[in-house]
Amino acid sequence: MTTNPRKDSPFLTVLSSSDDKFLTTGFKSASCVGRAKFMLRLVFLLVFALFQMPGYAAEQGYSVTKAYHRDTAADVSINAVATSQFTPYDGPLRLGFEPAAVWVQLTLTPLKPIAAKGVDANNPLILRVGPHSLDRIELYEFIAGQWTRQVGGDQQTATSNICPDDYHCFVLSQGRASTNPIYLKVTTQNVMVIETDILRADALTTVVARRVSQITFSMTIAVFFLVLGAVLLAFERSILLLTYSVFQLTVVLFVVANVGQLAHLLPGLQTDSVDKISFSIFFARVGMTALMGWALLASHQPSRTYKKMILAMLSLCVINLGLIFSGHVQTASKINFFLFFINPFIQIYGLLSAENLSKARRLIYVFCYCVNIVLIALGSLFVFSNMLVVGPIGFFHSGNDWRLNGVIFGLVLFLIVLSEQRLRNSARLVELETLRSIAEQARANEDKLSERRALVDMLTHELKNPLGTIRFALASLKRQITGDSDSLQRIQRIDASVNRMDDLIEHVARSNKIERTDVMQQPSFTPANEFIQELIQEYPNVDRFKISIQEGSAFKADRQMLLVILENLLSNAHKYAAVNEKIMVTVTTESDAGTTCFEISNAVAEDQEPDESRLFERYYRHPGVQNQPGMGIGLSLVQSAAQKIGARVLFRKEKKHVIFTVRIPN
Repeated sequence: MTTNPRKDSPFLTVLSSSDDKFLTTGFKSASCVGRAKFMLRLVFLLVFALFQMPGYAAEQGYSVTKAYHRDTAADVSINAVATSQFTPYDGPLRLGFEPAAVWVQLTLTPLKPIAAKGVDANNPLILRVGPHSLDRIELYEFIAGQWTRQVGGDQQTATSNICPDDYHCFVLSQGRASTNPIYLKVTTQNVMVIETDILRADALTTVVARRVSQITFSMTIAVFFLVLGAVLLAFERSILLLTYSVFQLTVVLFVVANVGQLAHLLPGLQTDSVDKISFSIFFARVGMTALMGWALLASHQPSRTYKKMILAMLSLCVINLGLIFSGHVQTASKINFFLFFINPFIQIYGLLSAENLSKARRLIYVFCYCVNIVLIALGSLFVFSNMLVVGPIGFFHSGNDWRLNGVIFGLVLFLIVLSEQRLRNSARLVELETLRSIAEQARANEDKLSERRALVDMLTHELKNPLGTIRFALASLKRQITGDSDSLQRIQRIDASVNRMDDLIEHVARSNKIERTDVMQQPSFTPANEFIQELIQEYPNVDRFKISIQEGSAFKADRQMLLVILENLLSNAHKYAAVNEKIMVTVTTESDAGTTCFEISNAVAEDQEPDESRLFERYYRHPGVQNQPGMGIGLSLVQSAAQKIGARVLFRKEKKHVIFTVRIPN
């Protein structure tokens, strides 16, 4: 038996060989020795079962001479072909992509012991032609002076059930002269691979039984890993397990399609449609192979270029599906072969670009992909050049049946997925432990913060009472001292200091209150014009403000937080604005953004322009304004209050003006 590139043939057969090497190295990193031993025994059992491909053709008493001829002319007749020059070959015929038909000439020479027995009408010769994916097979025999024809192939409706496995079988005529060759005309839309075997009917049962047992075993293992992946996914949701489960589903469907059972599952569809679905499954499997590589590397932070390459491969797979159903199957097959060939190179690039992948695991994966590349290259060379595969490479290439090799690939991937999932679970436990530690630290900090807030509340309350007493005493002293100007100046300085201390306490208390305040879920509706006028009236020189409010503008936010924001911005503008310069106040409604925009602009002296990087830093004050009253708390209060109501505070400078913009959501 050999590989067939129609669905998965030379390429995934090669892949399965590299998977065995991958598996051997992968066991070294397994933490559970018992599980590793069990899976290793399962691998050996699977490989042993798949390699039991009996050589029965040579035991049937006939020597078969094979030759082929490329049909370059359209609709050539069998009579013309019979006189054409044929090229002899041995073993399976592998010719790569063939747009035209290929003729195969089979000449049977009976061995002497068998010839002496004569012809047994109840035990005819059976011609088995594979793989199942060959589109159309026409068998020609020259009988009684004329050519007879039988037709088969996966795009033909089956008329007999001689071979219930995945081969196409034809009963050879008893009336054909033993010296007359038989001819096969084979067409396929993918890589041309033709296998032929001739045996007696009494040997067919044994051969078919062996083949069916292999198919059943492979299907059982494939379904087992699919169910196992689905069970693991049900208990632990992850992209890796989901990708593996979908990939394994394509493996199951792939085996079903490539052993010819898809037509039985979809009896209502035409053979051409079933064939297109088979192609689609194969192309989906190639895409899932690339996606599995990404799923394995996703947590190891590969480069963005690698992700773009994977996305491009998946996009080409989708394009291929369109090509299949538009009738360009061979073009899609060539693109699919290209994707399959470059996938290991892309995965190696992803491995090399991954940031947090351990060196040992990286080396193992890269080595396995390199082996994969070598075997894919050898398999492609054998298929496209019709080289006779011998030696150890031939053992891997032909012994590991292309129709079943997805099982080994799925098994190896399952072991890798288990290993990767174990590592990710360990990393997740470490991350959870770190988060738990951070949460405990946060709780401790919250307790300390609560204590600080309580202390601030107590201090601000306790300091207010002495300040009230001091103010009452200062007022009494002012009334008593009328003629002593020096004493009166001292009292005024004390009064200014008390007011400044009172403002500081008030700001600290307000900051503490903002941090603890929960904003109302149903904010109040405040007309902008009334609210701004109310705030402006507190200033003695109202004419200094130039106000522009869009008609109908309103604030829909927590009134207390809104008061903190606008009051502090107006106060800062009035305090630090250049003398004789207007303070611009603008309120507009941005309907598209659903916000009300409050903007205040004032000119400042060149040496008093604020440091934008430290503007909202608590207690920061520009060196040029140290002689003016203030504590550097106002803008930090503005920022905190804005965050409470979901507003944005923006700052910019235009020439000598500083402009604050607050966008308040409505």
